[in-house]
Amino acid sequence: MCMIKGIGGKPYIDLDPFLDIKGFIDLHPEICKGFALARDYAKEGTWMAPGFDQTRGSYIWDWKPIYKAFEEYQVLPEDHPIKIAGSEIFPNSFKDYRQRNLFTRFLKSAMGANDPYIYYFLWEEGDWNTRNAARKRTIIQGYFPGVVKWVENLTDTNIISQIGRVIFFLCDHNGKAFEHRDLDANNGVSENDFYTPHTNEFIHIRYRTKRGFYIWDPDTQDKHYVNSHAAFWNDQDWHGGESSLEQEYGLRIDCKFTDEFRAKLGINHLNNY
Repeated sequence: MCMIKGIGGKPYIDLDPFLDIKGFIDLHPEICKGFALARDYAKEGTWMAPGFDQTRGSYIWDWKPIYKAFEEYQVLPEDHPIKIAGSEIFPNSFKDYRQRNLFTRFLKSAMGANDPYIYYFLWEEGDWNTRNAARKRTIIQGYFPGVVKWVENLTDTNIISQIGRVIFFLCDHNGKAFEHRDLDANNGVSENDFYTPHTNEFIHIRYRTKRGFYIWDPDTQDKHYVNSHAAFWNDQDWHGGESSLEQEYGLRIDCKFTDEFRAKLGINHLNNY
């Protein structure tokens, strides 16, 4: 039996025919400037331990993720030089991105951690388990006015009925969009490859498609490459990307599709995914 669940029997749904792709691509200069100017408000690094069996991926991670480096840091003796230095910049609150980022950079150099991601939230991060719930706007929106207008136009054109979390994933050069499954063990994704019904809907859009991005099927050992700028797939399926020598970014818009849009996609008969 094929593990991949997909959406309505497809590994992913190509959203290019339904969206203003050219309008998004034309925002590239604004987006690049926004990344530079809003850097102090962004969030660096992925700290969460995976809620899935990582050996089911197409490769074994050959780097040390931040959560693992933090575990190693925590068990260091209190008089260890790295522990002493780290205590001087240890965050009072990990929800404060500036404090968190400083300590992330420290772990990368001091403990050999590797993580290429920087996150820019245009609508608040909130609870990752309810990603399409309504969110508040963030200060970062001011650096991406054209993007905000592009996202809001999705409601004006009856594509989505609610905007949830909206986030830029900026992957540094030589970075790899590591394979993972979303909706972790708390939602039923666990080492037995279990799926749970969910209604997570989103739009993932990329400026360029040069770097391969794919849905991975561990049972058939197939990579289903996403050959479009914009796509929607099942959050609980494995997905990841190839490495790139250039910075790459994607915008994820967690949302609720309108009934009209779900009908256009041919998924209006599905109560969940």
